Amino acid sequence: MEGLRNRRQDIEEIPILAFSAATMDEMMRQVILAAIILLISFKIALITYRRRAYPEPHYDWQKIDTNDISFPDGFIWGTATAAHQIEGNQSNNWTDFESRTEKEPSGIACDHWRVWREDFDLLSELGVTSYRFSIEWSRLEKSPGEWNEEAMQTYSDMVDDLIGRGIRPMPTLHHFSHPSWWEDKGGFTDSSNLPDFLSYCERVFDSLSDRVSVWCTINEPTVFSAMGYTLGQFPPGRRSIRLTLRVMRNMMRAHAMVYRSLKQRNPDCALGIAKNVTLFDPANRWSPIDWPVARLLDWLWNGAWRRGIMTGRMLWVKIPDAKGSLDFIGLNYYTHFITGLFMPTSADELDFAKREHETTTEFGYPMYAEGMRRAIDFVADLGVPIEVTENGVADSSDSLRPEHLMRHLWVISEAIKDGIDIRSYHHWSLMDNFEWAEGYKMRFGLYSVDFETQERSLRQSGELYREVIRR
Repeated sequence: MEGLRNRRQDIEEIPILAFSAATMDEMMRQVILAAIILLISFKIALITYRRRAYPEPHYDWQKIDTNDISFPDGFIWGTATAAHQIEGNQSNNWTDFESRTEKEPSGIACDHWRVWREDFDLLSELGVTSYRFSIEWSRLEKSPGEWNEEAMQTYSDMVDDLIGRGIRPMPTLHHFSHPSWWEDKGGFTDSSNLPDFLSYCERVFDSLSDRVSVWCTINEPTVFSAMGYTLGQFPPGRRSIRLTLRVMRNMMRAHAMVYRSLKQRNPDCALGIAKNVTLFDPANRWSPIDWPVARLLDWLWNGAWRRGIMTGRMLWVKIPDAKGSLDFIGLNYYTHFITGLFMPTSADELDFAKREHETTTEFGYPMYAEGMRRAIDFVADLGVPIEVTENGVADSSDSLRPEHLMRHLWVISEAIKDGIDIRSYHHWSLMDNFEWAEGYKMRFGLYSVDFETQERSLRQSGELYREVIRR
């Protein structure tokens, strides 16, 4: 009897156990389903937040009168160049790189070092009131400690000539090029080299600061770092994330050192840096992958640098002298970069995507004038006046440049109406020149240059810019 009772009890428990297992399976399915729904909801909420926090506006330009612009009295109109791109007959890190990699040589460039007075006539013809140019360190100190006073006198004569024309000189102390001997020492990869750079800057400043009141310390430090040490398209042609980050930090250190020293030498001078703000937008604005890629690149290219200026901390290190080391911010703006999961890892893979309705420039990137306002808002957070130190387009036929110019000026005009303190606009560039890794095939000039005869000719876009300045 006892055996029968046990067997009956076992039989009665079987459905209970079966029910319990089925319940557990169902509960697990519900938990997994809830987790999936929660994850999807979180992703949608996060993407929705990012879409709102980081909008990518596109205007209907057919409905906008880009001639409807207004600028305040005293607004400064200018244009810009860089020494290695126009002076000719250089001997520096770039000419070494051109030879080593068999890239198109810069050679005589625009022969500007010889005919600079004639080129300054072009500035007067345009009617600009500011000229941003760069000082070529390698001309002044071809060997360590051997200073070329004759070359320094030429730069001094340039300054005097500009002032005599009513044009404000705006020198840049480092615009991608420096002496070969300094490159051989490691350049910006080694912080122990920075005193050499500081000494050069101090000597130039001491020679010119009695007449020059506005200075750029360094041009586009992020471009220099990434192109030279990540993509390998600029000298020294390296590909190392570790070196890229180190150079970015050291360029911030160099800027801070120069700023602090020169402000002590002449507190009345205004010093800033020319920062390229390239916007990074996700290829698919609903993609959970493209968004973090775009935000990471934006932080590395723009955000980490701005944080360094605002807080004295950059890329996980302290650079205390960098905090507040700006009297103005120079803004270089050209385009946005549409990116996603498959990022380029070398210059050969670099390809510019565009939205369906965007126009591709000769350089390959899209014309995105709407981004000028986003770039302005980004640097406005620094709390200092803004000088637009570069904006232009490669356009050998001059068919796109007039529209490109007026769209960007309209955006700047609207930003000023909204109360943003923008003091100047410098068009890139005064004339066609040597466009770094792209050689002579990219034509950015308001003046075309025949590199066989060195003849300069004012383009239609130059005439338009001259008319805008007159108005």
